[in-house]
Amino acid sequence: MTVSCIIIEDSIKQSNVNRALVKEHFSNIDQVFSLEEAKQKLNTSSYDIIIADVHLGDGLVFDALREANLKNSKLIFTTSHSEYAIEAFKFSALSYLLKPYSDNELKTEVLRTLDLIQQENYYKQIEVFFHNLQSQQQSQRIVLKNHDLTHVVDLQDIYYAQADNNYTHFFCSGNKKVLVSKSLKTFEEQLSKKQFFRCHHSYLINLNRIKALHKSADAVILDDDSTIPVASRKKKLLQELLNF
Repeated sequence: MTVSCIIIEDSIKQSNVNRALVKEHFSNIDQVFSLEEAKQKLNTSSYDIIIADVHLGDGLVFDALREANLKNSKLIFTTSHSEYAIEAFKFSALSYLLKPYSDNELKTEVLRTLDLIQQENYYKQIEVFFHNLQSQQQSQRIVLKNHDLTHVVDLQDIYYAQADNNYTHFFCSGNKKVLVSKSLKTFEEQLSKKQFFRCHHSYLINLNRIKALHKSADAVILDDDSTIPVASRKKKLLQELLNF
């Protein structure tokens, strides 16, 4: 899970301390040191987590937050001013840390926020899957083109697709195999709404073709007796989708 973060803090020293404390949880962290910088960043970029001092050298951070789209942002306020707490929670702040706060306090709040984001994303995936499953039509097809032929294949006839660099192999009923010069990611985006699931970096499976799940949940067995590996980070979601 890639999560974005911005630290808004007018003290360069404190900003760098905060960054060092949480950097292991983010691939990239933006840092700004004034209200004007915060306005520019928040108006052009969105962040999953915002760690913000309230009282900046050129104004209150609330002025930047009011102008930004914070729909998916989680806010952690860090400040020396307790009187801004009520205003902070109007922005649905998750935390309000009063300076001087300990290293562990900030780490704890960031980890709690990351857990919340992960949980929200998980339930969104479940919700989208069942919505699409209910709304899909009985018969659906996909067009698979290679250098020789254009294949029109019923989705129900596809057992799984396997990545081969920038190519994808489709394994279908009747021992039919189709090689297409597109990446597996392309088909994941196209088929994830139609009962297909990316269970592994190299495999996209038809959920309606699963006939067994290994006890360890490290693999599934399909109707054609193919054994397909399941990545450890995908086990829980797959089991939930299959009601195991």
